[in-house]
Amino acid sequence: MKFSKRVHYGLVFLMQLHYAWPGFKTVKELAQSDGLPHKFLESIASDFRKDGYVEVKRGAFGGYRLARTLKKITFLDVLRCLDPEWAGQKDIDGRQALSDKQRTVIKFLSESSLSVEKVFGDITLDRLAALHSQEDALLYYI
Repeated sequence: MKFSKRVHYGLVFLMQLHYAWPGFKTVKELAQSDGLPHKFLESIASDFRKDGYVEVKRGAFGGYRLARTLKKITFLDVLRCLDPEWAGQKDIDGRQALSDKQRTVIKFLSESSLSVEKVFGDITLDRLAALHSQEDALLYYI
């Protein structure tokens, strides 16, 4: 399964804020630290703020920080926030006459989508920090 750059950068952004906790970091600092596009990251930060995943502090020592721990944010939360297609499938116009095969495919896709959402809803982002810690430990001992 392929995910958008927006989701990829959003996950990096949340990880960066996790490691900066309890401090605030500017988008510029975060973009530079991992070589991410500044304007793109600003847009992602804005979406996370609107959905309550990050908080903003204005001023000289301001920036962004997590509003809740990674353990309380699921992968599905991120997908719904940053990728509009995950917010829900477009309903097919009820006035349109559908064949039995079309209704069957719609039902199949709906059930499959619910299954995928359940799996992604069970994955919390603290898994990112755990994976990152494992990688750091491996690199340390090599």
